[in-house]
Amino acid sequence: MKIMLLAYEAPEDFALRDNRAEFESYMGEWYAFSEAVNKECNPDDSAALEPPSTATVVSVRNGVREVQDGPYPDTKEQLGGYFIMNVADMDEAAVWAAKCPSSKNGFTDVRPVPYLEQGGE
Repeated sequence: MKIMLLAYEAPEDFALRDNRAEFESYMGEWYAFSEAVNKECNPDDSAALEPPSTATVVSVRNGVREVQDGPYPDTKEQLGGYFIMNVADMDEAAVWAAKCPSSKNGFTDVRPVPYLEQGGE
């Protein structure tokens, strides 16, 4: 089963990027998690994202495109990265989500990735 883990980090975790010593310690957790995912889950892709302040939010309302700088979600946590990986089932996915460093101060969203055939290929 293919799943996507979406890592939502707390603002204080994003702020660690400004303090080299704390950042290296924090990133050590991410490197260990990434190494375990690479070893055990045959991942398709993963990446960190730039801080929320670099985001642009696009929506279309009544045919008019609206563009806003910065994130505007209903929560303080912001999407910081993702992993697309292969696991046996949603129970195993939940185990990996609990291991994800974003689950400590933020949260980790687990989504199944459907296989969609296109054009009969």
